[in-house]
Amino acid sequence: MESDGPVEELYRRHRSAVLCYALACCRDRHTAEDLASEAFARTLQAVRSGGGPEAAWRPYLLTVVRRTAADWAGTARRTELSPDFEQWLANVPDTPEAESGEERMLRMEESSLVLRAFRSLPERWQAVLWHTAVEEEPAAKVGPVLGLGASGVSSLVSRAREGLREAYLAAHVESASVSDECRRYSSLLGAAVRRTGRRTNKDLDRHLAECERCRAALLELTALNERLGSVLPAGLLLWGGSAYVAARLAEAGASAGGMAIAPGAPDGSFPLDGGTGWWAKAKDSPLSSGAVAGSVVAAIAIAVLVVPMPFGDDGKGPASSPPAQLRQPPITVFEQQPPVTLTATPSQAAAARHAVPSATESKPAQPSPTGADLGAVKWSSRLRNAGISTVCVEPAGTSVVQNACDDSKDQVWETFSFKRDANYTWLRNAATGECIDYGEGTLVRGQADHIPIAMRPCRTDATGQLFRFDPWWGESDGSYLVRAELEDGKPWDEMQIGMLDWWADTPPEKDAPVVITYNYYNSARLRYLLDGK
Repeated sequence: MESDGPVEELYRRHRSAVLCYALACCRDRHTAEDLASEAFARTLQAVRSGGGPEAAWRPYLLTVVRRTAADWAGTARRTELSPDFEQWLANVPDTPEAESGEERMLRMEESSLVLRAFRSLPERWQAVLWHTAVEEEPAAKVGPVLGLGASGVSSLVSRAREGLREAYLAAHVESASVSDECRRYSSLLGAAVRRTGRRTNKDLDRHLAECERCRAALLELTALNERLGSVLPAGLLLWGGSAYVAARLAEAGASAGGMAIAPGAPDGSFPLDGGTGWWAKAKDSPLSSGAVAGSVVAAIAIAVLVVPMPFGDDGKGPASSPPAQLRQPPITVFEQQPPVTLTATPSQAAAARHAVPSATESKPAQPSPTGADLGAVKWSSRLRNAGISTVCVEPAGTSVVQNACDDSKDQVWETFSFKRDANYTWLRNAATGECIDYGEGTLVRGQADHIPIAMRPCRTDATGQLFRFDPWWGESDGSYLVRAELEDGKPWDEMQIGMLDWWADTPPEKDAPVVITYNYYNSARLRYLLDGK
């Protein structure tokens, strides 16, 4: 890169993205521009010294932004950093007093199998995964950068995704702390991820019950398989990855729609009103409350995985290949970051995949024929299984089951506004007037731990009858987790409605039982669509 032409092209392609991420680390746009410029300068210095990337420029540059910000945290420029970023860096677990920001970042970046897998891939694979899965760029835009046609991009993406899964399993097997038994089961982990919704090997189930490391590996593999677009930015960037993606998609949507939104508005934010994305989805949820809408924005700030990236020889930029030896501390999975000041909505194209039908308008109060007056109905529709789209939830006597979807009133469910906590609602059946109740159920151990549910008269105290609808942001299917009340010490804490036989590889039988259970392997059979069509 001796001439100015390649440098200018590098700057043109990546400046907007680099500045967008720098804004998440800084107090104001002026400082973010300084940070972005220094990141480019460090990258060019690494390239001219014989290091740096050859194809995967975007993730490299963004990593340099974060490392540079960490360097600033130990200088007078720390006052120019975002308070959230500074707090996040200061709260890294097990930090020695004398450790610098750069050393702290290096320690964090040496702790993940996912990064070791990602960095072991050919750079063209890294580049195509980032630009298609994370930035959601079309093949027509990615192809020319890699010298490929649209069909070539699709083929490369497929090979890269499979290569990432295989590289992850290889890294898991090579870890010094992994036992011989873990190595024997490593191939079954990959098979379990590919066979979503099917019964796992009983011996593997036993091993997973006893081995925390392999359970963590299975979670990471599942995330790589199903939520790659969330895993890579959250993992490779460590700080503000999901917020970066949301802002980039909003920027892309604004550009597509002809809106004049520059990367990094003066207040470092993008409008959250309008659109049909996550925000609109939350507003149109069966609860239709500000608290629920806020939970979606909070989800955008969750780092799915903490994934490290090794430093280069100069300690400033990421290496083009992983070092021979890397320490492998315990994996940190599903760790929540502090809130990021940069907020945004997805692009119009991405948002369309998240849209759900608007909630029905409130109806006049209709007392339940078998229980308490719950007030006005806020929403009514069917609960259609996201994994088997032809079956819907309905009552069967005192039980709750799933059968083929139809137009009967038996499959219509109603929600209400629970006064003490607007996050929650009863689920009342429109035909029977009774509510789904889990309060009298007993935890059952087995293939999947669960609590039976029943149809019982609705109660004003709602104990054991409350549910909340959490929009599922891991996929683009518009589904929800229908979760029981989160209540420490109660057997139903952290559980949700779902098929009892969520693991089966055959179509459900008539009157297939529905229970409340845990979110096993993010199975689609444990989530629901609300349109009923």
